[in-house]
Amino acid sequence: PILIKKPLLIVAGFLGTGKTSLIRGLLNDCSEFGIKADVILNDITNAELDAASINTNHASSIVPLSASCACCESLEELMALCKTASSGKGDLLVLELNGTADPLAIIENFSLLKDSLPFSPMMQICMVDVRKWGNRDQLTPIEKRQMEASSLHFLSYTDLASEDDITRVENLIEDQFPQSQRITKERLSKALVSCTQKSGENISELDLSTINVGEFCDSDSGHHDEVHLLSHQVKGCQFSLPPKVRNLSMERLLKKLPKEVLRAKALVKVIEQPGSRWLFERVGNEISPSPISVSDITNLSSSLLCIGLDLDALKIKQLVSDEFGYASELL
Repeated sequence: PILIKKPLLIVAGFLGTGKTSLIRGLLNDCSEFGIKADVILNDITNAELDAASINTNHASSIVPLSASCACCESLEELMALCKTASSGKGDLLVLELNGTADPLAIIENFSLLKDSLPFSPMMQICMVDVRKWGNRDQLTPIEKRQMEASSLHFLSYTDLASEDDITRVENLIEDQFPQSQRITKERLSKALVSCTQKSGENISELDLSTINVGEFCDSDSGHHDEVHLLSHQVKGCQFSLPPKVRNLSMERLLKKLPKEVLRAKALVKVIEQPGSRWLFERVGNEISPSPISVSDITNLSSSLLCIGLDLDALKIKQLVSDEFGYASELL
């Protein structure tokens, strides 16, 4: 049978840059035109937390893929999920990579398997936190690799950044990554709707063609270079939490987490707001001011997920125990 080509959007970006938030907005915009996407969410330890925060009415399917490196140990599973999506009910496929992923290897495999994975156009977008860009210390090379692999980029947290920070990042990207085009959520939504309705025809407003992967990687070394191996050093650990907690206790625990925690997520019920579960988040040292209500999830227990370099799991476990009286690490 002839496979109909569907658009593919690959969303990359460092931990906490707002990838899932952007996807939620895009899905909402597309649903207003009757367009639904198959969504694959890749996270280092528990991708189901982010999957639970997406409105199921806005997507044809939502599949979590928990893997620190989707292009290594879970590549076969990822390609199988994409194969299923290519012939599924969704009008397009949205793939979110984990926050320390090296996207080049993923894009290489899509290029190699283009006959059996007929996605077109294939778009790569990188989320850029203008407050933190270029200040990741030893992890900055991963952040830059994600930009190298992206033909589009989105500046996040501009409302919380100074004009100087925004200008600095804009100039750096223009100088170091001239192949990447800045885009807004509104323009990207419009492009997704347009290319879905036109079944892969050329879109005049945006250049949505895939980048030339060969420009950025050595075919002899493949994707196992120093930057890729660095991404493997970021690990996750997860701990059980009480079924119900107080807002203040959850915020206090997040504040006490050590600086090595680059990203933290906690799924809990809150005593002050019964009914829904809530997803609390911390990026770096900043706690999200508004937890996300999660109403559709029933299969996940209350837990805290921490991601970072050189995590001291025993120290985090003790912090949880000090706050709630007990703690156990989830495998």
